[in-house]
Amino acid sequence: MNKKKKFLLSMLLGTFLFFCSSCSFSNDTSKDKKTIEMWTAYTEGQPTEKITKKFIKEFEKETGYVVNHTNFTYDMMHDKILASAAGRNVPDLVWGLPEFVGEFNSMNILDDITGEFDNWSEKKYFAQSVVDAMTVGDKVVGIPYEATVRAYLVHDKAFEDGSYQIPETWEDLLKMSDFKNESGKYPYSIAGKGVRCPQEMIVYFAQYGLEIAEDQGDGKFKNTWLESDDDTNKAIKVFEFYKQLVRKGIVSPHSANWGWEETDENFATGISSSYVTGNWLQEREKSNTKEMQDVSIQPIPRPEKGKNATYLEAKPLLVLKGAKNRKGAIELAKVLASKSYQSQAFQDRSPRNDVFTDTKWDTEYKKLMDNSISFPPVTLSNISQNMIDALAKALQEDMSSKEVVRWLSHEINQSLKENGEYGD
Repeated sequence: MNKKKKFLLSMLLGTFLFFCSSCSFSNDTSKDKKTIEMWTAYTEGQPTEKITKKFIKEFEKETGYVVNHTNFTYDMMHDKILASAAGRNVPDLVWGLPEFVGEFNSMNILDDITGEFDNWSEKKYFAQSVVDAMTVGDKVVGIPYEATVRAYLVHDKAFEDGSYQIPETWEDLLKMSDFKNESGKYPYSIAGKGVRCPQEMIVYFAQYGLEIAEDQGDGKFKNTWLESDDDTNKAIKVFEFYKQLVRKGIVSPHSANWGWEETDENFATGISSSYVTGNWLQEREKSNTKEMQDVSIQPIPRPEKGKNATYLEAKPLLVLKGAKNRKGAIELAKVLASKSYQSQAFQDRSPRNDVFTDTKWDTEYKKLMDNSISFPPVTLSNISQNMIDALAKALQEDMSSKEVVRWLSHEINQSLKENGEYGD
C-alpha cells in the first residue's frame, strides 16, 4: 500500500475511533452469537475452495453456527480490514498473511488469543518456529493454517552435464562464472523486485546472524547494523554478494527487473539451473514434466562463515478485536487448523508436523524448518519497499554496498518511527 493510501486509511480509522470512543465494538445479540463472519483468500476453482466449503457445512451442522464467508485476494482483504476496523464492523475471522501481523498489532486491532491457544491440546503439533510467527511479544495473535519455507531447487542434470558440484556456499556459487558458457544456462537466480525480493534478502542477512529490525526489549524495534563495525561489514557482504552474482555471470543481468513470476517460470522451464523458491513448484511437474523430472531439493547456499537459514511464511488465522462472535471464530479457526482439514486442504503446506506426504516436496522442505526465520512483527509495507529499492540502488544504480547499507538502515528506522514502532 502506498503512503498516501495508508495515511488516508489511518486518518479514517483515527477519526472514527475519536467520535466512537464511548461506543461498544459489538452488538451482543443472539444472532451475532450464532453467526461467524469469515473472510478467506483461497484460489477460486482450486481444491482448497471445495474442501473449505465442505468443512464449513460440517461445522455449521455440528455446532449450530452460521458461517458467512467471503473470498478476497489478500490485497483486497488488507484494505477491507482497515476500512472495517475504522467503521467498527469487523469480521470475526480472517485468513491473514505474515505481513498483516505487525501492522495490525500496532493498530491494536488483533485479539489476544494466548489463553485459548496455550490450552489447546493440539498446540503440540506445531513447530516452535511457526508458533513464534504467530506471537507478538508474549501474546499469541493467530492460529496457523498454512506454512511454507524456502528451499534451494536444483536441476541436477544441468550440474552433472557441466561436472559441477551442487553449491553449498556463496563462495561455491561465485566460482561458476564459466557455467553459462558451457551449458547455455545461468547456474543461479535472484528476484530483484516484488514480494520475493525482501523474502530472499532477509535470508541472506540471517545467514550472517543479522535482523532487519531487532526487538529492543520493550516491544519496539530498531535496525542496529550501523552500531557495530562487524554487523555493518556483514550487511555490506550481502550486497556485495548480489553484485558479484551479476558481475560474474552467475545470474542473468536482467535479474534486477524480475519478480517471482519470471524466476519461477525460468526454473520450471529449465532456463535457469537453480533457484530458491517454495514447494508450490511441485505443481509444475504436471505442466513441465520433462524439465522438472531432475529437480532435487537442497539447503540454501550460505556464506562460508555463515549459518543455514530459510524464510518461513506462516499464515495466521486472525481473530479481530471487536469480533461479534469471538468464541465461534476461535472454534472455527481450530477446525481449519485441525489434522482432518489440513490433511485435505494443505497436505504439502501444513504448519502441523503430523500432516505430511512422502514426497520430496514435503519431507525435504520440512527438514529445513528448524532454521527458518520470519519478518519481525512490525509494519512491513514501507520496509519491504525499502529493501527492494536498496537492491535496485546496488544493481541498477551501482551505488556502493556501504552506502546501500547506510541508506537501508536509515530508511528502516525511519519507517519504524513513522509507525510508532521505533525503540532506541
